[in-house]
Amino acid sequence: MGSWVLYLLSFSLWFPGFHDNMPVDIPHVNTAFQPGEVLYFDVAYGWIKGGEASMVIDLVPVGYDYLYHVKAEARATGLFAVFSPIEDIYESYIDVASGLPVKAIRNIRENDYTRYNELLFFRDRHFIRSLHSGDHPAPANTLDILSAFYFARRYLFSNDLEINQVITLYTFFDEQFLDIRIRYKGKETVHTRFGRVRCLKFVPDITDNKTFTSEKQLQMWVTDDRNFIPVKIKARLPIGSLKCVLTGFNGLKDPNGLLKVE
Repeated sequence: MGSWVLYLLSFSLWFPGFHDNMPVDIPHVNTAFQPGEVLYFDVAYGWIKGGEASMVIDLVPVGYDYLYHVKAEARATGLFAVFSPIEDIYESYIDVASGLPVKAIRNIRENDYTRYNELLFFRDRHFIRSLHSGDHPAPANTLDILSAFYFARRYLFSNDLEINQVITLYTFFDEQFLDIRIRYKGKETVHTRFGRVRCLKFVPDITDNKTFTSEKQLQMWVTDDRNFIPVKIKARLPIGSLKCVLTGFNGLKDPNGLLKVE
C-alpha cells in the first residue's frame, strides 16, 4: 500500500524510454512551493480508510549552500496496520536554483520486506550512482521519483495548458530509467473538505502504454492556482481501487491558493 501511495503522489506513470529533450538551463524561479510546506493525505481502499501520507519540504544547509529537503511518508493505519504494517519513506535533496536532485533516499518497510537505497546525481559527469547497482550514465536532467513531483509543480504544470497536452519527465527509479507521461484533460470542480475547489485534471498518456490501457485507471486533480497541490487521486490497481485525498496543508507558497468555487 505505502509504495503505491507514494508512487501515485509522485506521478509514477511508468513508460520506458531514453531521451534528453528537457531543458537543463531552466530559469531560477519558483512560485509553486516553499520551505515549510506540509501536505497531508488520507488513503482509502473503496470506502475503508487504510493509511495516511504526508509530504514535507524544508531548507537544509550543505556546505556553503542550501538544498531543499523533501520527505514523503506513507503508513498503514487501523486494522490495515495490524495485519499489514507498512512504513515507506522517500527523501530527495534538491538544488534550490535548478530544481534538480542531488541525492535521493528510498527506505521502505512492508510486512517482512525491507529495502533501502541511495542515489547520488553527478550532473557534471553525466551519471547516477546507486548504492545497490553502481554507476549509470544519465542525462543531466534526470530526476528521482520524488523530485519529479516538485519539478512538475515548479516548471511543467500551468494554468494555461492546452487540452490533451502531454507532460513528460525523465526519471531513474528502482534501478531503471523511466519516462513519466501524464495528459492534461481540462479543468474540473472537486468537492473537498475545504469546499468546492477548481482543479486541473490529469490522466496517464495511454499511447503505447503497457502499464495503463485506460485513462480511468488513474486520475489526478491538482489545484488550479500557482501551488498545484494534488487534492484527489483515484486509481484502479491490481490490489483494488485506491483513493488519496488531501486532508490538510500548511505553509503554502501562494497564500491565496486552493481557489474555491462557491
